[in-house]
Amino acid sequence: MDDLGDRLFYWVSDEANFSLLLFLVVALLGGASLVLFVVSSQRSATRLEFLLLVSAMVVMFYMTLRNTTF
Repeated sequence: MDDLGDRLFYWVSDEANFSLLLFLVVALLGGASLVLFVVSSQRSATRLEFLLLVSAMVVMFYMTLRNTTF
């Protein structure tokens, strides 16, 4: 019988599931940045919001390179 670690490894090993997980990370990072911008009383983006957006872009760039066939 497989334990939780083995099941998680097999689930992440599937390319579709891994891509879905990375897309979820991008959506969460972008959404968190948007929520912080809306809730914040400052007129411009803070360093944290900018860092969240850059992190989302880096993960999306990684997804693009990873799923591209040459």
